[in-house]
Amino acid sequence: MSTPRYFLAYCDKLFTPSESFIPRGYSAFSKLKPLYIGHELKGPVPEGAEVIELGPLHGPGGEAAFKQLERVSPKLEEALKAYEPVALHASFGKSGAYALPIAKKLGLPLAVTYYGGDATKTTNTKNSFIRVYNRRRAKLWKEAELILPCSNFIREELLSKGAPEDKMVVHHNTADPARFEPGEKKDLMVFAGRWTEKKGIDTLIAALARLGEELEGWTVRLIGDGDLKDGLVADLEAAGVEVELPGWVPADDMPKHWAEARIAVVPSKRAKSGDAEGLPLVCIEAMLSGCALAATRHAGITECVKDGETGYLVDEGDEAALADRLARMLTDKARTAAMGEAGREFAMTDFNLQNQSRKLETYLLDLAEKAETI
Repeated sequence: MSTPRYFLAYCDKLFTPSESFIPRGYSAFSKLKPLYIGHELKGPVPEGAEVIELGPLHGPGGEAAFKQLERVSPKLEEALKAYEPVALHASFGKSGAYALPIAKKLGLPLAVTYYGGDATKTTNTKNSFIRVYNRRRAKLWKEAELILPCSNFIREELLSKGAPEDKMVVHHNTADPARFEPGEKKDLMVFAGRWTEKKGIDTLIAALARLGEELEGWTVRLIGDGDLKDGLVADLEAAGVEVELPGWVPADDMPKHWAEARIAVVPSKRAKSGDAEGLPLVCIEAMLSGCALAATRHAGITECVKDGETGYLVDEGDEAALADRLARMLTDKARTAAMGEAGREFAMTDFNLQNQSRKLETYLLDLAEKAETI
């Protein structure tokens, strides 16, 4: 095939800034080309990307009839068929449920990737007739040809809810080694994420308060915003801990932060809502950048951080243990540097974006050949 064939890349909210990993996941494709489809543009369209916003193409009842009643209008069907797509890949479980009628109408094999909360949050795992995903979940798992959990942890979560084991292949989150490389390292510790319960930022703040004078000479940079930020910043001030607070940083600007950091902290934990990580992309970005990780035994983190080799792992919410491991990393810079180097080597082989992207293309090509759409 000299000319790439199209596949439909469905994400209901397209190009959300924090989900840049979705289009990057297609970056090494050579035989297939994504046609992005969804209902809402949440960020700028990547250069060269082709997009169809579905809203104007719906028939009577509009978006609600499409989502609730699975109605695919002749206008929508005609618009998508014009591209002669060979498969459909949905990002997140909810988008997979919405995509079902399109896959059926066009006779396309469907693959769906699960990233975290779509497989763990109680709102997504409970029985509910009102929510489209919940009532269509069993049908999605039955009709999808391939289910791609982003970590073995998410695979186990899906299995426990009844997803078919024979359809699942773990497809890890990855980052691009061409973008994330070690730079000139400084005595810098970085956290990057939303200031929410799941990200465990409260555990890190408490650990920093325990470290006190041991932080002398080090810069602590806490990137991101969120509902917990005001209260936790007040806790930092009360403890006399000085930190940098750059706020939200665009994904394209993150490489420079990881490049100069010696330590990356990923203290994630399961939220009361059941929300959990899949495999935090910041782990891979930091590892490729030569950072040693201080992280929790949460979700897929244990699949990428080797305790004592590429960083340290502590139990979720254990501020004392996190402070202890951070103290070791602050004082033994040679060991910290060695862990960063080992982490980069591991990430280059097992969590390389280009390798994983080519695997994803192979999965979709195999589905298309089996379905005889190519």
